[in-house]
Amino acid sequence: MILVLVVTILLVFSGIFANESTLDVKIEQGILRGKYQESYKGRQFSAFTGIPYAEPPVGDLRFKAAVPAKPWDGILDATKLHSVCPQINPVTENFEIIGNEDCLYLNVYTPQVPSSENQLLPVMFYIHGGAYVVGSARQDWYEPDKLLDKDIVLVIPNYRLGPLGFLSTGDEVVPGNNGLKDVVLALNWTKNNIKAFGGNPNKITTVGHSAGSAISQFLMLSPLSKDLISGTIAQSASALSGWALGSNEKQIKNAKRLAEFLNCPTSPNDRMVDCLRKVEANEIVKQEPKYLEWALDPMIHFKPVIEPDLNGAFITEHPLDIVKSGKAANVPFLIGITTEDGALKSAGYYHNPQWIDDIDRDFNRVIQISLQYGNNNAKKEKISKELRQFYFGSKKIDNTTKSELTNLYTDIIFLMPADVSVRLHLKYNTQPVYYYLFGYRGSETHSKFYGDPSHNYGVCHSDELLYLFKLKQSFPNYQPNKTDKKMEDVLITLWANFVTNGNPTPETNSIIPTVWESAKLEKDLNYLFIKSPNDMQMKKGLHTERARFLEKLDMYSSTPTMRNEL
Repeated sequence: MILVLVVTILLVFSGIFANESTLDVKIEQGILRGKYQESYKGRQFSAFTGIPYAEPPVGDLRFKAAVPAKPWDGILDATKLHSVCPQINPVTENFEIIGNEDCLYLNVYTPQVPSSENQLLPVMFYIHGGAYVVGSARQDWYEPDKLLDKDIVLVIPNYRLGPLGFLSTGDEVVPGNNGLKDVVLALNWTKNNIKAFGGNPNKITTVGHSAGSAISQFLMLSPLSKDLISGTIAQSASALSGWALGSNEKQIKNAKRLAEFLNCPTSPNDRMVDCLRKVEANEIVKQEPKYLEWALDPMIHFKPVIEPDLNGAFITEHPLDIVKSGKAANVPFLIGITTEDGALKSAGYYHNPQWIDDIDRDFNRVIQISLQYGNNNAKKEKISKELRQFYFGSKKIDNTTKSELTNLYTDIIFLMPADVSVRLHLKYNTQPVYYYLFGYRGSETHSKFYGDPSHNYGVCHSDELLYLFKLKQSFPNYQPNKTDKKMEDVLITLWANFVTNGNPTPETNSIIPTVWESAKLEKDLNYLFIKSPNDMQMKKGLHTERARFLEKLDMYSSTPTMRNEL
């Protein structure tokens, strides 16, 4: 009898402990089983990983807009890592292919589940970067521990990449933008289901970095998504960046080249695509290096496009025209760059002395390949000469010009599009715009990850992500120092405030003693310079001369000119 009692007690307690480590949530599709985790500062939160928001985009669904995931029976295990979408491994140099085409999953992290006592929390919908070709929502890529110290619900989706996500034939066969439509479907899923996780479906702020930042701004412009969001954060990219949107002519050409590489017919389009649907996904991704023309450029081959006016189109007008016509989402907008964002490119070039020699000797040719402004621009030679004169004068481009080359890439890829975005949204929208420059160089940096560990490039592209997420995939041994931890508090507080209030500094305190003023439409835009946790100042004129030079240069003449809009 005593033995039976002891066994019964053990079973009861083992059941309690099992239940204490997991929890079930019911959503439209069925029941999910998540698990409890601990935040950076010891707070309990719930994690639901690998939630299918779409049917696997395989077979006949490849190159089509994703369709919602079907319901399931029983309890779906949402405690495991899901697959990344097919891509070239970004942390190796041998073009290894990783991932699985069945990859349209998302993760939800919440500090609460609904109860009669709890108010619904604002939602941060984070879109990973990676030049539309790499990246993942997986928890081992973007750990949520830091952000979940705040009262927000975090959602991170996967989306299709490279040709599997962005191939376009320019017509009804494959109109394009399937990767963007994946994100829209995930956003709709969030709108419909986030209440079950304690999130407010009417308070969703999209946040993105790099290509994810361009997508975050694209979501403000698309009729499929603009009414689903209450705010936008764009870190180090814009939908108005020259690289963010492809010309239809070039994208159609890239689709036909892919067919040639894989021995598929190039016409008619329906036969071409039928053939491409029969090719293994890894074989399709494996073709991407064949598009390189010099070094590792052009970096992006398959891009968002302006679609034909068909049902379900993501955008059918140029982003500039959408903003000017007042059809963009009129929501608070926070955008900025890092001081040396351009080290994304320059650090990689300086890793290979031959590439720097090429830039110096054959500047006009390689800079056009690198920055992708030569395809439809009759003035390309003149532009190249003016760029060299403005940034280098008569200097030889070598190890003494690392700062100059970094500035060139910072300005063209990041600064000018951000400057234009701020001005256009101030002119045509009524909601506040917050502009920033992130200048804190902590104990780790991405410049060595991009290629050159020997030189301090400053605050590189992606460096601010170190203070929002644990980036174990890139920095498995990173241990933040005391000042790094203070910067985490600062950046997470600013971002969480914006997600909650549409204002990064609704009040000041010991963590944020400076009021971040919204930008004003003047010649010199005001912005917050985040130099360190203890040094944040409002300034005016973020490299105004450099931005104006590039805007007047009109590098991307395949897009409507912006000069008369500024």
